[in-house]
Order: sequence, then structure tokens, then C-alpha cells
Amino acid sequence: MPDQVFRYFAPCPRGLEQVLAEELKALGAQALRIKASGVHFEGDRACGYRANLYSRIASRILCWIGAGRVRQDDDIYRIARRQDWFSYFRVEQRLRVDLSATRARARSIQFLTLRVKDGIVDCFRDQTQERPSVDTHHPDVRIVGHLETDSLDLYIDWSGESLFKRGWRGREDKGEAPLKENLAAGLLLLSQWRSDQSLIDLFCGSGTILIEAAQMRFELAAGLRRRFGFEALCDFDPALWRCITEEARARAAKQVDQALNLPPLLGCDIDPSQIERAKQNTIEAGLPASAIRWQCADAFKQNKQDLGAPENDEGFIVSNPPYGARIESPDDLAKGRSFRDRWPGFTLCILSPQEDLASMWRMKPKRKVPLMNGAIPCRLFVFPLYERTPSSAP
Repeated sequence: MPDQVFRYFAPCPRGLEQVLAEELKALGAQALRIKASGVHFEGDRACGYRANLYSRIASRILCWIGAGRVRQDDDIYRIARRQDWFSYFRVEQRLRVDLSATRARARSIQFLTLRVKDGIVDCFRDQTQERPSVDTHHPDVRIVGHLETDSLDLYIDWSGESLFKRGWRGREDKGEAPLKENLAAGLLLLSQWRSDQSLIDLFCGSGTILIEAAQMRFELAAGLRRRFGFEALCDFDPALWRCITEEARARAAKQVDQALNLPPLLGCDIDPSQIERAKQNTIEAGLPASAIRWQCADAFKQNKQDLGAPENDEGFIVSNPPYGARIESPDDLAKGRSFRDRWPGFTLCILSPQEDLASMWRMKPKRKVPLMNGAIPCRLFVFPLYERTPSSAP
């Protein structure tokens, strides 16, 4: 008998839908449909497990469990109550419910979320005279509903904590990174950097972009150091999961020697405490200490030779400069114009909320990709740094 086919939805940061679809397709996903902030797809149980383990772009992997038409508020309750919740989790497990709405005439999302919760709780109470408890902070099981126009879809969250939480950040670094890991991975994929090319982050902070790049280079699965929501569900298949994770570990082990001989991954930051944190994060992420070279330095004074990049190297600079901290004025930003003199042959990729960045730096971008960094609208500017010829020099 063929394995059961599941319907999934993978939300992601706005602007990364296409690269997420390509990533999921490579993991065996089928029937992909891109929508704003996510991708619908189908696949067997192994596909869902692999999407959680390997995806660098998805925020979560949600497994569809049921739907219904909504004409009045009580329909929300009835749709939730008629689902077979017993096949997913046990009454003693703690529950969290989240609901979102698009083009729906909902009087109160909070009220409708409670109606979904009531439907689930009453389903258990009808059968067992017991009810699951609700825990919004540390739930065992997360149920997600989405109301669009007059249709409600219900999903069970197979991820648990958001997938950008890879499991390697130390407590002192938790919540302090200005860039989430899945957006950092998205920048790398949008830049078109390849893992066999040099990569430099001149404003590396705690190292998020370079650690994502190094894990790609070493073929280290994004979620190999964390747990997932599907592991708490009644239909969890531990033998299948063990097979998938062992395959991932074996794949990474094969790649180590080759990865260490590729062109450099280089990170610099003017703050020495950030460099120390980046070094620690590298180890916590399961990477060799030599996977990335870190240096405390001023981004606007560095060139290929300073960071040890080969003279004929044509790699990438991918950075998220922290505005207001290390770039404080238009005069500092104007220094960006000198990148083309100090990094000829490289491609400069900068995530910035400043729409006039290209004109300020007097450089023409090859591409500008609209993205959201949390709630901040940004653009990824991609500048080819052509080497100046004598005739073009001022």
C-alpha cells in the first residue's frame, strides 16, 4: 500500500516564497502552490519530516486536517468539534490554538480562536469526560486555523517552535539576533551564492548569515539539533524519523573534508564581543571551528588581502548592516561607494530598509528584491562590483 499523502502548508517570510518552493520541490514535495507568505504542497509522511529537518526557509510546516464553510460564528465551533482529534493527540497533552483571517468578516479573531478551542475541548469531553488543558507558552500540540473569506482550514503544527530556531543559539544570544535564520538563508539563496564560492559578511554580528552558509556547505541539516512538534503526536513514526536523521548525519559526515578545502567563509565585525559570540555559535551549530574565519575589523576599511581572500577570487559579500549602531550617518553610508575599489570582482548583497541606498552609494543594482525583516520593509540590493579600468577611473 502506498504511504498516505498529506496536504501541507509552509509559511515563510514575505518575499521568499519562490525560493521556498524550489527548496521543497528538491525535498520531494508535489503539487506546489505559491501564495503570499507561504507554499502549499503535498507529500507523504517522510516528505513532511524531511521538510521540517532540512528546510532553511520555512517558518513552520503545517499539516492540513480538515476544513468547512463558515456562514456564522457557530460554524467555527462545529468544524473544530467534528475533527478526529483522538488520532492526533491525547487528552493529557497541553494545547495551543492560533487563528488568522484573510478577507473574512470576523468580528473578533480572539473570540473565534476560543470557539476553535471550545470545539476541540468538547470533542474530547464527549468521549472521555475529560478535557485537554490549554498552555499558550509551552504547549505539546499546536493547532492552527486560517479563515479565508467563508472557508476555515485547520492544521496541526508539525514543527513546534518556529523552524528559524535551529537549536544552536546560546541563552545569552537568544532573541538578540537582528536577522532570523530563515531570512539569512533566504538572502544567500536570493544572492545566487554557491557553496563552492567565497562568502564574506562585513557586519557579521553573532554570525547568522555565515553559519547558515557553512551549514549549507557542510550539508548539515538545519534542524538536526532540535526537536519537532510531530514527535509528540499519536501517529509519530519513530523508525522512519530515525532513518531520516541517520541519513542526514551520514550525509554531513561525508562532506567535511571537501568542505574544509573550499574557498573561505569570512566574517568581520567592529565589536569584539560579537566575534566571540559568533565563534561560540559556530561550535554550537555543529560546525568545525575552522569552518568560518572571524576577524574584529572595520567593514569600511577592509579589502580582499586584509581578510585573506585570494586576489583573483570572485565571491560574494552578503550583509545586513545594523543601522543606527555601526552605520550612523549618511557620511558613513557614502563609504559604501568604495566597495567596488576594495572588492573588485565580488558581488555585494546588502539588506537595507533605505530605499535610496543605491543612489547614496552611486551604484546601480543588478536586482532589488523586496523583503520583510520582521515588521520592517526592506530590499536586498545586489551590486556587481566590476573592476574599474583606467579609462573609467575618475
